[in-house]
Amino acid sequence: MKIKVLIVLAILIATANCGKKPEVQKALVKGNITVADSIDATGDYSGIELLVTYRDNSTEELDTLFQSQTDIEGNFEGEIEFPFQGIYPLLISRNGERLFLSQLILADNDTISIRGELPGLNTNFEVDSRENRAMSVFNRIDRNFNRVLTFINAGQVADSLVDDEVLKWSGIYWEVKENNEGTFASNLAARQSVSLLKGFDNELMMNRLDTALINDFMISFAASFGKTHIAETRGVEPAIRYLDSLKQLTEEETIIQAIEKEKIVFYYDSAEVNKAKELLARFEKKYADDTRAMDWAKNIGYDLSYLAPGYRVPAFEFVTQEGDTINAESMLGRPYLLEITPVANQLYQEQYDRTVVIHQLYQNYDLQVFTIALDKSEITINAFFEERAKYWPVAEYGSFDIQDLIEKFNITRIPTRILIDQKGTIVKKYVGDDFNDVINGLNKIITIANQES
Repeated sequence: MKIKVLIVLAILIATANCGKKPEVQKALVKGNITVADSIDATGDYSGIELLVTYRDNSTEELDTLFQSQTDIEGNFEGEIEFPFQGIYPLLISRNGERLFLSQLILADNDTISIRGELPGLNTNFEVDSRENRAMSVFNRIDRNFNRVLTFINAGQVADSLVDDEVLKWSGIYWEVKENNEGTFASNLAARQSVSLLKGFDNELMMNRLDTALINDFMISFAASFGKTHIAETRGVEPAIRYLDSLKQLTEEETIIQAIEKEKIVFYYDSAEVNKAKELLARFEKKYADDTRAMDWAKNIGYDLSYLAPGYRVPAFEFVTQEGDTINAESMLGRPYLLEITPVANQLYQEQYDRTVVIHQLYQNYDLQVFTIALDKSEITINAFFEERAKYWPVAEYGSFDIQDLIEKFNITRIPTRILIDQKGTIVKKYVGDDFNDVINGLNKIITIANQES
C-alpha cells in the first residue's frame, strides 16, 4: 500500500511539474552498503553501484541524475541534481547485475542517508532523510486510521460516534501536515484531512483546502476535489469560477494548462457541450505548439463530437456467449452499461465487486451490463469468469471488430465504460477511476424513467 501511495503521488507531482523548468535542485546522498560474509568474506565492498534516473515522459530518453559506486568499505557520497521535488527510482547493482530497485524522495537541500547489506536489501534497506521521516509519520497515522476505518465499515463503531471519529482523524492528519510543511507527507496528509471532512463538515473542509493552497500539488488537488464540491452544492458556473480563481494562485504554465483542461472536461461531463467546444477551440489556439496538449485536445475533441452526454450511441454489434445478438437498436427501451476492457486489467478486477453491487441494485430499473473483453486470449476471458460468478452477458470472443470498437468509442485508457439510457443516448463515458461517479449517471436514468412513468 505504501508503494502504491508513493506511485500515485509521484504521478500527480509529475503531472503538475511536466514541462516545468525551474532552477536545478540539489541534495546530498551518502551511505554505506556492505556484503554479508556468507556471500563475500573478503571484506571488499567496493563496486556496488547506485543509479538514480529520471524520464520526463515515456517518449523521452532516460536521464542519469546520480551515479556512484561504493569504496572498499562500502561507503559512497555525492551530490544529486534533479529538476523538482519528487519521487525518483533508485537502482542498486554490482558487476552489471541488477540487485535491488527502490525509490528516493528528493527535495532541495535535503540530506539522504542510505544503509543496507547484500543480499538482503529487501528487508534491511534503510533510507533516512527529512522527507522519509515525514513519510514514516504519515504512514504510521495512515495505518492506524485504516484499522479504525475497518471497524467502522464492519459496523463495530456506533453510528453516533462515527462523525466524531472521522473529525478526530481529519485533525490528526492536519497536524501531520502542519508539522511537516513542504514535504510530500505534508501534501498527502493535507489531502487526506480535507477528503475526510466531505459530508461531515464541509465548511471546515473548504477552509482547510484554502489554507493548503501554497504549492502546485495542492492547487492541482483543489482543481479536482474543491471544484467537485462546489459543483454539487452551488452548480456548474460557480465551480468554473472557482477553477479560474485557482489559476490566479500560480504562475506555473503547466498548472494553468491543467486547470484549462479541467474546465473543458467539466463542461463536457455536465453536458454543456457547446461551452466545452468553445473552450477547446481557445485551448487549441493557445497551445498550438505544444504536442502533448494537442494530443489531449484531439482526444477530448473526438469525445465532444461523438460521445458527449445526450448524443446517440455509435453503432455497434456483438454476440454474447449465450448466442444473443446485441446492438444499439436491439437495446432501445432499456438502459445499459457497456464495459470495454481486457478482463486481465488490474483496475477492472479491483472494480469488479463494485460493478456487481451496482448491477444488483439497479436491476429493478431494468439496467443491463455487457462486458466486451479485449483480451487476446479466449482462455483468459473464460478463466476470469470461471473464478467468479458471471452476473451479466459477456461478448463471445471474436464476435466483434476490436479495432472498429476502439476507434468508435475512442478507447485510449482502460477500463472504458459507456452508460446509455432507454432512448439510446449516452449518459456518460467513464474512463479508469471515473467509474466511481457512475451512481450519478444511474440516478439520471432513474429520474428520466420516473418522469416518463
